Amino acid sequence: MVDADDLEAARRLASLAFADLLLHDLSSSTSPPSADLPGLLRRCFSTLPPLDAGDQSLAKICRRRLLASLRGILSRDPSPSLLPAIEVFAENLLFEDQLGSCFTVVNCAAPEASRVFKALPRCDEDVHILLELVCHHFVSSLPEKDGFEVFWNALSWSGKASQGTPEIGFWGALGLVHNTSLFSLPDVVKAHILLLASRCISDRDLDSHLLAFEHAMNLYLRYLPALRIFKKNGPLSCIAKEKTFHFRIQNASDQKLRSQINGLLLFCRSHSADDLPPINDSDIFGSSVRFIEENKHMLHEKFRLEATMVVKSLLSNILYSAKQRDMHEPDAKVSEEIICLAAVLRLMGSSLLQILHQFSQMRVAEDMEDVNSVPLCREYNLIYEIIRLLGPFEADEIHRYDLFGIIGKPVHRGRASMLLLTHFASLSIFSSRMRLGFLWKGCIIMMMMAMNLVIAEEKSLGIFQFLIATVATSTNEGALKVHARRKKSSTAIALRYKRFHKVHSPNEGRLFITSGNSVGTSRNHDSRVAKADGRAFFMSHPEYIPNYSDWDDIEDFVECEQDKDYSYYLKQHKTFKKFKDWKWHRGRISKMKKLIVEM
Repeated sequence: MVDADDLEAARRLASLAFADLLLHDLSSSTSPPSADLPGLLRRCFSTLPPLDAGDQSLAKICRRRLLASLRGILSRDPSPSLLPAIEVFAENLLFEDQLGSCFTVVNCAAPEASRVFKALPRCDEDVHILLELVCHHFVSSLPEKDGFEVFWNALSWSGKASQGTPEIGFWGALGLVHNTSLFSLPDVVKAHILLLASRCISDRDLDSHLLAFEHAMNLYLRYLPALRIFKKNGPLSCIAKEKTFHFRIQNASDQKLRSQINGLLLFCRSHSADDLPPINDSDIFGSSVRFIEENKHMLHEKFRLEATMVVKSLLSNILYSAKQRDMHEPDAKVSEEIICLAAVLRLMGSSLLQILHQFSQMRVAEDMEDVNSVPLCREYNLIYEIIRLLGPFEADEIHRYDLFGIIGKPVHRGRASMLLLTHFASLSIFSSRMRLGFLWKGCIIMMMMAMNLVIAEEKSLGIFQFLIATVATSTNEGALKVHARRKKSSTAIALRYKRFHKVHSPNEGRLFITSGNSVGTSRNHDSRVAKADGRAFFMSHPEYIPNYSDWDDIEDFVECEQDKDYSYYLKQHKTFKKFKDWKWHRGRISKMKKLIVEM
């Protein structure tokens, strides 16, 4: 209950605020709303709670006055100048139940020609009013080609995408994302709201960012089957059926909506490959490197150089893999589902960036000494539980990426960072083959986030030491010259197989490297044994590719016995390596259990 003095003060404030609102509406009825309208509307909305507690009749009058102001805004031609006011109304409708109820009652009682919304009974908590505002917001944001470019720049992580801070807050934007996901709104409109929400993610508490990341992941998994490259192992999750929305909005709004959607889709399809040359084009890697350099500020500051090297090296491998698997398929048609999927990645990447930034700050503040304590913290466990939802989705053979084969050392495959990196490496193969540049960029950003997550888990990038060393030894003024499959030079590969040759050499002669960088045998090698180049040995190797230059380069470096079968030894070695990896994992798990008991 409000006391008399507070109620009188609320009445005076309401009188002043709504008088200013009336004056504004009268003076700008034929011109764009002024820049101070959002602040004025907030003043008006702030007077409603005390009036509800002490003078409900005046509160109803104020709400009717707000509806009249909204009618004037929505009756104008669509324009970006309307967006701030629409956002203020949408946010207050989300958090004030009485506002929607009053709008519904007054709207139904008005003549049909002056109605702002469809005349519907109060249903779905007046969400039809919110849907009408969402449609107007979408149409007003895309008045001409410039609006399409703004949408496209935001979708493709372009540096030109800056649109300023929205008037709607973080929780309001997330509420819009949730409400629109319940209805069968066109996916392009949902993508628009997702991009709006991604602009609201900054300077929030960690729990807020975790909630946004979780919601984005759930939406991502909903749209993932549209790509038809991931199959889910296990039972399919039950997805709630979306409610229809067309009968909930005005017919005029529906027509404008469809017209703008068609125009936006044509624009997106005509520009989908702008930032991604054909897979066989030599500049495709160069354009990807430029994008990484433009966004490397997202990487952990301490490990920025190493993380940049790793991402570039992985992309080199991914592009080579995509090129080898190219089936000369036509460019993929940019569908509404793919656009919405890319918008979800924008929200997912933005929220995860803030989460990992706060992780880094927490680490500095707490001055953690034991790296094994990080995976045990509550926040990491929450991230892990969200990311592990990707686990059941396995890419098909054409798009599967062998990340662990590239790393070349035992790594826990179930870690959040490895799940994230493996998934988006596979998705990037699809994006590059289909020339979906905007989706390709989203994959790169998510791989960069995976690097930050590795740093949070390991406190270093040691598991990628080989890739870092490979890039660091590149020549030509630091230009990246990593060939995807040529992970080592011919000499290094020859050294790798030195122990294999030694086992099969007569008299167990020791191999050595001559000044000519070739692999030979020691002086006590039995010269009576017929010799051959390394082809016989490498033909038994499971990764051998006939007539492939990388293998041809090293065949002359290795000597084999004529007509000797090396396949049995290679199989035994593979079995032994699996045993070593299993033993390593068992030791690591035992150590973790011991740490947990000690804690």
